[in-house]
Amino acid sequence: MSEILYEKSYKCPICNNNFSSKKVKATACRVDKRFEDFYTTYKTENPTHYEIIVCPHCAYAASENSFDNLSAKELNAIKEMLSGKVINRDFCGERTITDALDSFKLALFIAKSREAKSSIIAGLSLKLAWIYREMKDERENDFLLHALENYKTAYNTESLPLGNLDEISVQYLVGELSRRLNKYDDAVFWFNKAVSNPERRNNPRIEKMAREQWYTVKEENKKTK
Repeated sequence: MSEILYEKSYKCPICNNNFSSKKVKATACRVDKRFEDFYTTYKTENPTHYEIIVCPHCAYAASENSFDNLSAKELNAIKEMLSGKVINRDFCGERTITDALDSFKLALFIAKSREAKSSIIAGLSLKLAWIYREMKDERENDFLLHALENYKTAYNTESLPLGNLDEISVQYLVGELSRRLNKYDDAVFWFNKAVSNPERRNNPRIEKMAREQWYTVKEENKKTK
């Protein structure tokens, strides 16, 4: 494991303490399989398990791309919420799948407390669903639904792209989450938006996936009727 992980240093924006936490080396990742909702399995350690940074001093938790990106209002809200809290877990070393799950739950709780954007809530929820899938836990669908609802809100209220998702990718993902939750009419609607998107030629991989999943959902819908 030591050759796969490395230490990265951080300064907590909440308590101002310095700490280091393990991350997975990008060069060490070996993809096993990619799934239609962007869930990826690995032949080596899963980098998603280490995506959430958790301060060992005050329990502030967030993904790396939003760890320091706090407004004054968010900063004050988190400081007040975490004041006097004691963390009884160490997330800075090697993580079990339970550690990974709990780190995302903590990050989601804090994101909601700071009233983070719907796109951030959606991304955390989706990855929680993936970890539950990895654990073969039926609570996966609860978080797929939470991700779906928040991606739809983000699509209608936030500027695109949403993180690393351009417009056609968001349309496709909303369609795929709808399909997985047996919301077939919604899935067809969103896949149609993706395949008719004027910018689809800029993302041919997603256009191809949207066409394939549009056909899949049509066949699945027939079987239920």
